[in-house]
Amino acid sequence: MLADKIVAMAISRKVIITLALIALPLILGSYICTILWRVSNSYSFNQHGKILHVHSQLVNGFQHAYGSALAAFELGVMPADLLFRANEYAEAIFSGRSGSQPFYLDARKDLSNNTFGRAIGDRARKLGLSGAPAEKYMKEEVVRALAQGQVFSHWRDERVPALPSLEEYGCPALSQVMETHGNIFRIKDKMHVQ
Repeated sequence: MLADKIVAMAISRKVIITLALIALPLILGSYICTILWRVSNSYSFNQHGKILHVHSQLVNGFQHAYGSALAAFELGVMPADLLFRANEYAEAIFSGRSGSQPFYLDARKDLSNNTFGRAIGDRARKLGLSGAPAEKYMKEEVVRALAQGQVFSHWRDERVPALPSLEEYGCPALSQVMETHGNIFRIKDKMHVQ
């Protein structure tokens, strides 16, 4: 009888661990989807009674800064940093532009905007904001930063080449991933052309 209880407890622990291992990626994936949904629905918003529209050339810079702000506010600075660095690796692996100079500069721009966004989210958290006031604060701060040139809207900005390297942003070997996957895509493109 005692042996049966021990076996049942061991099985239930295995079931709990298995469920947790399945649930964790689902929860993380769902959270990432909420960030994407909130960022994509925020290209226009009300600021002091005036509707502001974030136009297309600024969208990517806005997405990185605001998404990083949301993640830092909700998860903390370190998890937000890890999440958005992982995003750069995913882009390097799956983008057909990977390995090009523009892609490399765009990654540096994104990582810089992520850093700035995390600081905004951290400030919102330290101010004790929550809910709609927190989101409004973070949106306004990102738009202000874009207007003041603190958040980069394009990899062609003349200041982007002077940004820290990918390694200095905590992305070791990202350049090699870009080059490897960029070459694979170019080889595939050449195969289709022939």
